[in-house]
Amino acid sequence: MKIFLINLDRRPDRLRHMTEILNGLGLPFTRVSAVDGMQLPMGEVRRWGNLPPGATACFLSHRDCWKRVVDEALPYAVVLEDDLHLAPDAASLLCHGDWVPTEADVVKLETRLCRTLVDKAVAAAVSGRSLHRLRSSHMGTGGYIVTRKGAERLLSLSKRLEAPVDHVMFNSGLPSAASLTTFQMVPALCVQDSYIGQPFMVLGIESDLLDERPPVKPRGIRKVWRELKRPFVQFSGLVRRGASRLLTDKKWVFVKFA
Repeated sequence: MKIFLINLDRRPDRLRHMTEILNGLGLPFTRVSAVDGMQLPMGEVRRWGNLPPGATACFLSHRDCWKRVVDEALPYAVVLEDDLHLAPDAASLLCHGDWVPTEADVVKLETRLCRTLVDKAVAAAVSGRSLHRLRSSHMGTGGYIVTRKGAERLLSLSKRLEAPVDHVMFNSGLPSAASLTTFQMVPALCVQDSYIGQPFMVLGIESDLLDERPPVKPRGIRKVWRELKRPFVQFSGLVRRGASRLLTDKKWVFVKFA
């Protein structure tokens, strides 16, 4: 299975990190020179849509990978960003794609270490992992497989950039993501650096886009209200997950990295 690695020319440190990982796993890859938001003319940004330069550049970098899948007539390909940790058994899954469901547009390989709604039914099982249809939002484009028909669909959906690439692909509230047949790998095969909790694994290579989307911290009465409602929100989530598991063909799972 062909692997595309998106990497900025000005981040050779990240390229070294990913080269060490992928070479260590015996996985050849093709480096895709990422579009640099710091060098993207504002006229080009506005031509594509209303996203900030960094988000526009990120989207165009993924679009480049999708176009390569179509142009090279690949049945599927892996798309990786350069701030990842991969599981030790990644080679056994990424060396071929015979296990990718024929109906798939996208297979999400990564996790943000959160609960996600998926079908109970197992669409495929490979190397101790299972694939389930993804039924809720699960953001991030650090690692995924895109099939040729999925790439064609995504190119068609992104002729104008109305939302960040991970929202277009994985935000279930958007028509674009809802129109895709997406599967979640459980446990996940990769995780972005910023989500790893073990200090010895954190490399400090978190996304360059974080400066464009700083977290909004509640203050004053909003902070008090957030803390007051926290136990009710947690209880509601517990009830909702239990109801899904008992009464529907879907379930909420915590997608761990392994």
